[in-house]
Amino acid sequence: MEEKAEKAAQSHGVDASSDTAEVSGFWWKFWLIYLAGVTAATSMGKITPVSVEMREDMSLSLSQVALIASLVTAVAAVLGLLVSYLLRPFDPRRMLVGGLVVMGVAGLFCAHTGSFGTLLGGRLLESVGYVIVVIVAPVLLFGLGSGSRLTSALAIWGTFMPVGLAVGSFAGGVLSTWFDWQGWLTIAGAATLAVAVATTRLPGDIAGRRPAPVRVRGDAGTVRRRAELRRRTRRLARPLALGAAFATISGAIVTCVTLYPTYLHEEFDVPTETAGTLTGIVSFVGVAGGFLASALLRRGKDVKYLFLVALLMPAAAFAAFGGVGGTAGSVSGALVVALSNELVVASVFAAIPLAVRATSDMDAANGLVAQLGSIGALAAPPLVGLAVTAADGWWAVGPCLLVGCGAGTVLLCLAAREGGEEGRKGEEERMAEAS
Repeated sequence: MEEKAEKAAQSHGVDASSDTAEVSGFWWKFWLIYLAGVTAATSMGKITPVSVEMREDMSLSLSQVALIASLVTAVAAVLGLLVSYLLRPFDPRRMLVGGLVVMGVAGLFCAHTGSFGTLLGGRLLESVGYVIVVIVAPVLLFGLGSGSRLTSALAIWGTFMPVGLAVGSFAGGVLSTWFDWQGWLTIAGAATLAVAVATTRLPGDIAGRRPAPVRVRGDAGTVRRRAELRRRTRRLARPLALGAAFATISGAIVTCVTLYPTYLHEEFDVPTETAGTLTGIVSFVGVAGGFLASALLRRGKDVKYLFLVALLMPAAAFAAFGGVGGTAGSVSGALVVALSNELVVASVFAAIPLAVRATSDMDAANGLVAQLGSIGALAAPPLVGLAVTAADGWWAVGPCLLVGCGAGTVLLCLAAREGGEEGRKGEEERMAEAS
């Protein structure tokens, strides 16, 4: 009896040690993938703290600077879904490294350009690397496991964009006090290449979990592929709703972060370096909203209630850009915008597995959300900048966000309302595929 008890205790100890190692392995891989996403997103925020200096140095308009800041999402906005299909045959781990290398090289090119046209070209090249990273990184995350741990990780992953925006804005604001805008962009490009080297530590077996597409030749194969395409289009209806809503949400935060330093400088005479630093702090604090969403979802809170927080964003934008309450009132409003935005963004990413009914649709869903979100991030800043110019006042930011976030909230609620039973069926189908 004592020997049996001893063997049982040893077996229990081995199982506990195995579980601990599995959890540890999951999270270090996750944080490395997360770092890659954050690094990619810094390219969206790194222009913000030096935007005033760039405008003066290159004689750019407000809309041109906003376009330069958001252009890194151009390829994702136009070709995100197509790129997701094109990348499917390749090893996502190698694609992640390659995407970061492209971004780093393009960033170094932008740092040493002297005209608006060549700067546009460099940012477009950077956007190629960006779309690769944001599409393959979630694919790698889905390969790490499933269950509540993955749900929590996906909610945290949803903060990669705001964290990257914050890092780009904050680090640029600090470093621009010692370096000019070209020096700051050089440092950012070199850091991206360093992260690319770090991601080579990811094991190659992550990609092995991906389901292989079934290929059928001949006329029967053509009919089957067409039928599958029709079924897949219907299955992607809910990811389409999530992606369209994500376009409005991501567009709102990128607009605020892009225009806010210029607003602080012009409205309250805040020095450019200080304005960039304040914007970075706002973005950093906003990240807490994403981690709050992760905690709430892990405790079983319904995602549709978290989506309603999006309505706080336009209300807070009226305070942030209204020109009343001084700098303190403006920063307080901007903090509410950032916090509510990140909570909703994290909820959207965590909802993707619930919206997808088959594992084979994960790539398409990621590409769809990335493409539509990038459309919002690309289009919103210059459009809102034009609205501010046309209205001859920063107060126009609030109404613009009200229209966008109002529509986005409706789409999110529709997707959540339709998702309960379908989400459960989708989970059952994915478990069946895995077995």
